[in-house]
Amino acid sequence: MKKNRASFLTLFFSLLLVVFCSLKCTESKAELSESEVYPSNPIDFSQRMLLYIKSELPYQAYSDTLQQINLKKLHEELNSPEKKLAFWLNIYNALVQVRLIESPTLFEKKEAFFKHNDIVIGGSKLSLDDIENGVLRLKTTVSNSFFTQKFKLDSLENRIHFTLNCGATSCPAIAYYDPEKLDQQLEEATQFYIKTNCTYNPDQNQVMVSELFSWFKDDFNGEGGIIKFLKNYGLIPENDFPEIVYTKYDWGVKPANFNG
Repeated sequence: MKKNRASFLTLFFSLLLVVFCSLKCTESKAELSESEVYPSNPIDFSQRMLLYIKSELPYQAYSDTLQQINLKKLHEELNSPEKKLAFWLNIYNALVQVRLIESPTLFEKKEAFFKHNDIVIGGSKLSLDDIENGVLRLKTTVSNSFFTQKFKLDSLENRIHFTLNCGATSCPAIAYYDPEKLDQQLEEATQFYIKTNCTYNPDQNQVMVSELFSWFKDDFNGEGGIIKFLKNYGLIPENDFPEIVYTKYDWGVKPANFNG
């Protein structure tokens, strides 16, 4: 009887030890997993993801990390307008390139390319449209409004339209955005786009601009706002009020259109 009781107690404590070790092991794995799937610097991570794509290096580890990234930590670290904007510009441009690489035929169906919500960030399903229009343009008519409300910018920055690359020939080239240099980088991108895509003809009292301005005219406060915007960049003399002519956007696919 005593022998059976001793055997039972030995078995009981052995089982307790196994359960304890199992719990500690699971806890350690959870801690390790969180560490592995959260980059030490999200801005550096977003830039490196673009760099790997540009350099045709294996980028899958970056995609995997983005899928599992700790959203609470990400939200805490994107704690300034500059950090938010730089991170999401880089990530959007990277995700467009990933889609062009992995599903090139999808570009033939523009709505599917931009609205299909098969992008996973921190376990949340998103579309490119969610990032562009929800996070960056503050719109509520997106497929994942819960995510976009959490990460959206504090205010609209209309110069984003000269930084976002959608894979088309007429899209702005891709650059690496940095919070500490962001205003300068936005200015350079805007000036370059206006210089290469907008023309003022004083004789005909017309200014020819990319069709992009037509799609997002609300972000510039209408056509009057577009004229004012172009005057601020020296394209139109202050006292002139030309007619706006929108030039056709070239939707021919142009992957890997990196600036430099």
